Amino acid sequence: MTPENPWHGLPARGQTRRAFALVIVLVAVAAVTLVLITLQSTALRHAYAGREAVALTRAEWAARAGLESAIARLAYNIENADAGSSFTTYEDMADLSQGTVEGAAWEVLYDDEQYEREGPADAHAKMNVNRMSHDDLLELQYMTEDVADAIIDWIDEDDTPSEFGAEEGSYASVNPPYEPRNGPVRSIRELELVRGVQPDLLRGEDWNLNGRLDPNEDDGDLSWPADNSNGVLDAGWSEHITASSVDFGLAFSGEERLDLSIASADELTSRMSFLSTAQAQAVLEHARNPQATIWDYIITPLTTIARQSDAIPDNISDLSFDEIEELIDEVTLNPASAGPVPGRLNLNTCQRDTLDLLAAIDATTADILLLERNARGGAGFTTMFDLLDIPGVTPTTVAVLSPFIDVRPNSYVVTSRGRDEGTGIEVELTATIERSALPVPVTSLIIR
Repeated sequence: MTPENPWHGLPARGQTRRAFALVIVLVAVAAVTLVLITLQSTALRHAYAGREAVALTRAEWAARAGLESAIARLAYNIENADAGSSFTTYEDMADLSQGTVEGAAWEVLYDDEQYEREGPADAHAKMNVNRMSHDDLLELQYMTEDVADAIIDWIDEDDTPSEFGAEEGSYASVNPPYEPRNGPVRSIRELELVRGVQPDLLRGEDWNLNGRLDPNEDDGDLSWPADNSNGVLDAGWSEHITASSVDFGLAFSGEERLDLSIASADELTSRMSFLSTAQAQAVLEHARNPQATIWDYIITPLTTIARQSDAIPDNISDLSFDEIEELIDEVTLNPASAGPVPGRLNLNTCQRDTLDLLAAIDATTADILLLERNARGGAGFTTMFDLLDIPGVTPTTVAVLSPFIDVRPNSYVVTSRGRDEGTGIEVELTATIERSALPVPVTSLIIR
């Protein structure tokens, strides 16, 4: 009998080597495949990131095109003012609320009460918080005495706290500590630094403060912020207050306003040909009074000023209302060194609820003013002297109301949204543009 071979049934040595080599090859192929997949995935990610970057850039420049269109139209209308309507500039900018650039488009919109409006928003349709009184602030929903006092203390120049207010000591213990502005707030976002101001009261549903009802602000509890998903933007206090409006922009003629504190009689007569030298001297004489305002010329006859000065002839003539209007449109008593003057409320564009914030105007007067405004249709009030057409309104009434309301805006808020047509990627910017200089300045810019 032949002995049993112990190696019987096992692969030959050559076969083992071939099997091992096959395994090595398969591992190598898998490794190379993995590397290729990784490289391809990385390349795809880079390609997508590059495509997204290009789309973002294209959308941003489309949004900027919307802003530049509004700036160009405002500049044109400054140089070609329309005395017949207070809405010409607004309507012209609204005509440019949509447009396209290569591969992208823009739209300029804002929400006003229950409607979506085309074009920039009038910053003067809201109350400027920097000129609101304690009583004005208390008219805001859910406003309390202590928060109103704290806002006043944040804005006023002194370091003495109001009865329920807050000055430097109230913010020293905050981590990290900070100091109150003691000057005009630059944005209503800044109010959230004021002791007691709650963001949900200030912003309402408009959490990004862009003046538009965004999808996440109209979906109930699906995403932040909380909202009632009723299709209407509830913007809290920001619906009625702003820090963007400024008074005394360029004169109606498009020139820099004459500062009566430093202007000469010759400069006045050169700008306003209807003024005699004696009348110009009377205007400047009154302007030297530290308590003087430009509204005084509505109810202070030049003859009265002349009688109080030995340097002005007694036979001076008083100005007509048309001449007073032109004078007020061309001059200022606020030197440029004092900084921007917070804007007044625009009677032509404000909501009734916003007008009610003005404690200086009672409900009956507000009703009369808005009834007359609505009766005028699309033209609105073109000057404050149009109020004299209302029965019972006197020049004294106009002079009393003028420090609080106006009919011509100087500032506009442009919310321009650019959209890349290929990817649908959007970029939004919000900017404030002012009728205060040429070229038209952009005083704030936020890009989202």
